[in-house]
Amino acid sequence: MLSEDGVLYGAGVLVEPTGSGVHVLTCAHVVAAALGLPDQGRAAPGRDNEGQTPRGALLVDLPGRDWVAVVHTVPGGWSPPPPLEHVDPGRALADCGDLAVLAPPGALPPLPRGAGTLPVAPCGEADERRVAVIGYPRGAPAGIVATARLTGRGGPCPEWVQLDRMRMTGAAVERGFSGAAVWDPAIRRVIGLVTAASRDRTEGVAWMLPMEAAARLWPSLTGALRAPVRRAACSPPSVEQSYELADALLEVPQIGHDSGRLLRLQLPAPVRRNIPDHPWPRQQLQALVRACADQPGGCSALRTAVRGLGGGSASAEAALDTLARICCQADEAAGEPR
Repeated sequence: MLSEDGVLYGAGVLVEPTGSGVHVLTCAHVVAAALGLPDQGRAAPGRDNEGQTPRGALLVDLPGRDWVAVVHTVPGGWSPPPPLEHVDPGRALADCGDLAVLAPPGALPPLPRGAGTLPVAPCGEADERRVAVIGYPRGAPAGIVATARLTGRGGPCPEWVQLDRMRMTGAAVERGFSGAAVWDPAIRRVIGLVTAASRDRTEGVAWMLPMEAAARLWPSLTGALRAPVRRAACSPPSVEQSYELADALLEVPQIGHDSGRLLRLQLPAPVRRNIPDHPWPRQQLQALVRACADQPGGCSALRTAVRGLGGGSASAEAALDTLARICCQADEAAGEPR
């Protein structure tokens, strides 16, 4: 999201609710900052903020794709940011979700090849899932990827979901990520928008507005929310096959060095909690494989985790080939990426 003079203020998500055309979802504070509104349009104590949708033109572009469009805020598509300092006792903050909906005044310019709107889904329970976010902090005009884990609701707004940084190295969700899509790789849907980050960067804490809350604030989005099609559970591998995959996983240095403990942490909580502990590395990885095969979506989650840790190494690709061969025939046939 850019101001009319081309200054970058944050990110946005292209969506297309049924019968409504293409719209852009972003944060209200991003729009307010780009328009030069005082205090970034925050909901001030003791002030009625309803119906105060700001006016003005903004730009939305696809970095490096030779595409830009002029957009304006949509009537009814505005929820101010919550106050970050003082909150009056007993004050309701449910309508301060920090959401802005924008649309072009006419037809949107044709999108470049390979670009388009994103599928959106309800976030649901904040169950420690791993998610990915592409933001645009200073010095990274083409974007930078950060990973986080969903850990619970709260923060400045009761409807927000907390994002915890997953590791000390790598990018953190910070300034420049506001309005960015929170992508759930397990279901291949956008489940929220980044809204804020803790001012103490050492905490590694940020927040997002879940898509079901965004749909409550802008009801037109409701028709675009689609729960993902749940794939059938992977065909259970034999004991010999599960040991074959365990051996392949141990060959990946980033996995074998700690007997798969870090790999286990990358898996969703419903899968991870079913993995028994074993003192021997091979048995530990075999138990992990069996637990993933027994859970719907478990092998897809394992694939995502191996790809994230292995970084495209030959040993990781070999493990992924074994995984696809013995565990994920249903997912592969349904078009899930390898």
